[in-house]
Amino acid sequence: NNINMQFRSIYSLVVIALSTDAFAPMSTVPRSSRFALQASDKPLTELCEITKEACDIVSPLLREMYSQIKIGTGTSDTALFKSDATFFTIADGIVQHMFIEYLFAGNKFHEIVGEEDDSVVNILETPYTVDSLVVPEEFEDLITTTLKNIKALASRIDQTAYSDMTIFVDPIDGTREFATGKGDKVTILVGYNDAEGIPAAGIIYRPLTEPAYWASGSKREEFTDGVLDMAEEPNPKGVLITDGKVSPFIKSTIENSGMNMVPSLASGNRVLMLVEGKAGAYIRDTGGFCKWDTSGPQAVLEAYGGVMAKLPEFLENKDMVSYTHLKSPLNLDFCKRSVGLTLSNARDKKMFIPGLDSIVTDVHLVKEYNCVQGLVALAPTKMEEFYRNAIHSAMNNIKKDSPPMYT
Repeated sequence: NNINMQFRSIYSLVVIALSTDAFAPMSTVPRSSRFALQASDKPLTELCEITKEACDIVSPLLREMYSQIKIGTGTSDTALFKSDATFFTIADGIVQHMFIEYLFAGNKFHEIVGEEDDSVVNILETPYTVDSLVVPEEFEDLITTTLKNIKALASRIDQTAYSDMTIFVDPIDGTREFATGKGDKVTILVGYNDAEGIPAAGIIYRPLTEPAYWASGSKREEFTDGVLDMAEEPNPKGVLITDGKVSPFIKSTIENSGMNMVPSLASGNRVLMLVEGKAGAYIRDTGGFCKWDTSGPQAVLEAYGGVMAKLPEFLENKDMVSYTHLKSPLNLDFCKRSVGLTLSNARDKKMFIPGLDSIVTDVHLVKEYNCVQGLVALAPTKMEEFYRNAIHSAMNNIKKDSPPMYT
């Protein structure tokens, strides 16, 4: 009897304990804090989300400047003509300055590389200036408000989670398009690269469209997000070509493979077009693009299921080898005796002689961040092995008569 009474007492205590647990809150951690804890388990996802908010913050400033530049194309005080045939705008310098000096500041990242690193920007004392350009007074209040919001956003970036990462920033990819009224092709590009220089997360953001179309992602965390302008009629056989001269290698590859040419503008916009189903591939042998044009876009494309790599290794045996996105005084992807010197890739433009084909043997002659080994990018819908084989076969069928011209 005593044993039975003890058993019943223990049983009652267990029931009471279980009943208490059943009606207790699942966690004493507030709902918002639980979400924060979950987000920290995916630091690259969190970084992508913060970067998207930063793009949202600077977009009104870019739209206002774009409207003024569009009105004053050719004579506006907010645009100068670069020696390498691209427009530099006040917007370029200010957005990069806000990102690098405020959003990403404080030793939170290993290194930061921006397209406009040589710009001298003053947005603390009026009149605001970017190099020799004086910012028109009507922009001052908007710049002040934008900077305040960027500073507030910066406090949300973890102080230690990204210490081995290198950022590549292109504040306005498609500067020429920005300055000539083709704003729907303009993008903000931000890429986060691991210790080996491989893109791990990034964003492509069109700030001048309505709505703003964008895509961000990290393949490593199986994360994608965005608002896409999807093709009404997908063109999986389309190959994106640049607005410049199409090289014999690219032209012959497209013809041999039975694909079709799709005209396109600006590097980031082209990769977003792949995600949106407007083409199946983007291939380049000639240069004119840099690692801030590939870092974020590669991360986004791969997160969505596509791929981006250097051309030589793909041409040789279909290997997909990434460019190395690290801060360096020398070009980390230079290949001796294969790179032609151009106005775009020459470190000293006086070394370039028009009409003379110059194959570079000295890495010191080319800019440190130019992509000098071409590019092959495949859309998410074109990752099947037979499609990759078809492109590879077409390239090899024509390369003897029309070899790639790496610049």
